[in-house]
Amino acid sequence: MFNNSFLKKLNILFIESNTEDREHFSNILYKFFNNVVVCSNGKDGIDNFLEKRQEYFVDIIICDKTLEDITGIEVLKKIREIDSEIPFIITSPKIEVDDLLIAIKYKATDYLSKPINGKDMIFCIERVCHNKYHERLKLLMQEDLEELRAVINEVALVSKTDLEGNITFINSYFTEITGYSQDEIIGQNRLILKDENTSALIYKDLLEKVKSGIIWEGKLKNISKTKEFFYVYLTVLPIYCKETSLVKEFIWISFLTTNEELEEKEFKKKVVKNMYENRRINNEAREKIDFLMNKISDYSNMKNSLITEKERASKFISQIKFYEKELVEIEEKVKEISEKASIKIKQVLAMEKDVREKRDSVISLLNELTKDLDVKNKSVQELTKELSSQLTLIKRLMTSIDAMEEMMGLK
Repeated sequence: MFNNSFLKKLNILFIESNTEDREHFSNILYKFFNNVVVCSNGKDGIDNFLEKRQEYFVDIIICDKTLEDITGIEVLKKIREIDSEIPFIITSPKIEVDDLLIAIKYKATDYLSKPINGKDMIFCIERVCHNKYHERLKLLMQEDLEELRAVINEVALVSKTDLEGNITFINSYFTEITGYSQDEIIGQNRLILKDENTSALIYKDLLEKVKSGIIWEGKLKNISKTKEFFYVYLTVLPIYCKETSLVKEFIWISFLTTNEELEEKEFKKKVVKNMYENRRINNEAREKIDFLMNKISDYSNMKNSLITEKERASKFISQIKFYEKELVEIEEKVKEISEKASIKIKQVLAMEKDVREKRDSVISLLNELTKDLDVKNKSVQELTKELSSQLTLIKRLMTSIDAMEEMMGLK
């Protein structure tokens, strides 16, 4: 579940143009967070961000990409001109590749795809702010360590050695007390500071213990370059290799201890222990930072994936342009064929007209022949009728002649 005590410390700026979404998520955000400022457009969002910065620190901005006045990407750009680090979450039903690349460029922290589940939004805000909190903690610890290092450099002889005790680093106070410059001492063994009455076995035992991870503490008598004796209260700490978790070198922190300074020994011892504790805290913070870097790596992989998709889209666009060129050539061929067909059609139409004229001429001629035939046929009919009448008359005459011959007895 959520870390409510952590969420209640956070101040939210929520910019959403959709009325229904704005009211719904505002009610959810009011339940979990300390202060929630709700805006319906980008200009009000930017103005409120500037205004609220005077009252309290805004921890995170959640902004709709499709605002009515300016886009969420434009709001991100404006905010980055004011604050380069504040977490910024973009919400949208979908986001184009180009917009996503711009959002990554301007360090958008996360992206939530609409429709958004209320729990998912709260988890996202908690994760982003938690990571930001550890970033700030790391910076504070680094500042504390720098201050501690500055203090130690003023009051302690600090050096580093390899596992054999050969010196690889010294601070300025080390040079001041021992009289050895860096050029003279780097590469020399720590035994160069041992006085003749101190057994070498002490140093051998010291190295073996610290190699095994044990912090060594004790009082030693040292000798300077000018053969002057001085006593130190020495603490030797192991430094581990991050990759192998094995001891890779030692850090030697020595405080001068004279009769007057013995009373300060415990205080200085606490300083060293605090430094070691800060180192432990720093290691824990580094683990959390590694987790964050993995997340950043995920975003980087997402970015690479988007770039790949963009390259694929570019290839697709090239194919489209190729096909467009092919279509233009096809259109030109179709136009050429169409022009040729138009000429052929005109020729056919002309031939059709000529044929129609000749057909009309033939029909006219046939009509005239038919009329002439009708006239001649009528004449034939009249002649036939006349001939039939003449035959009838002849038959009558023949009948009369036959009758007269009988009367005359010629038959």
